[in-house]
Amino acid sequence: MEQDTVKMIKRTIGLTLALVVAAGVIGALLWFFGSPWGCSGAEKQIEAYVAQTYPDQSLTVEKAVYDLPSHGYRAQVEDTAQKDAFFTVLVKNGQILSDSYEADVENKGNTIRRLEETYEALVQERLEELELAAQVRAVVHLDSGAAPRVTLGMAFSLEDALPYSLMLEGTADAPTLDTAAALLGQVYGALDTAAYSFSSYGVQLGQDGAMIAVAQVLPSQIAGGNLARILQLALEGKTENGIYIRVRELAQNSEPESTSEKA
Repeated sequence: MEQDTVKMIKRTIGLTLALVVAAGVIGALLWFFGSPWGCSGAEKQIEAYVAQTYPDQSLTVEKAVYDLPSHGYRAQVEDTAQKDAFFTVLVKNGQILSDSYEADVENKGNTIRRLEETYEALVQERLEELELAAQVRAVVHLDSGAAPRVTLGMAFSLEDALPYSLMLEGTADAPTLDTAAALLGQVYGALDTAAYSFSSYGVQLGQDGAMIAVAQVLPSQIAGGNLARILQLALEGKTENGIYIRVRELAQNSEPESTSEKA
């Protein structure tokens, strides 16, 4: 009789532990991946929100997905008849946390990002044809003052005269101002030949803690052929030429030295 009781207690404890473990696993899965019913409920809430907020637009709400950072659910909303007319709505516990319509559509954020990415791809393709002293990738940004000239869905064109800035990011052993100047000169020459123009240029090179960053360099400062001297004067604060420079060097014991910034 006692043995049966012991066996029953053991089975009960084992079952309880199994249920606890299973509940923990399910809880973890829901925490990281959400639930199908959560997605379905969020999708309906977003559809109702969109219908109420944008009643005069023909918008389609895509399937909601779990958003781990917020532990809510998000769905992309799109006007399929208009290029770049899409945005994201985030909901959690029945509350709308965010709506990116203003940034992505009204302020043409989608179009601006597409224009920048298109130009980046063209520049990167050209960079890969060159034998550069350092491996770099192109980062293109539309000048902030040009945003009002962008129209939603506009096509990319090298003839549209929108001003962009170019930053080159990469690695180089013991980067120096001379390295940065030489790289900017080589890239500027190649892009100018290809009729790729930018309002300003910059480069950021780093390796093993050492880093040099140069920004807001005008095309005329590069084309003049004396960029290394211009950068040195800017670093020493002996001229006001609008150039931003940041240098972080490594001491002989490989400990980072203090960072200096000049503009």
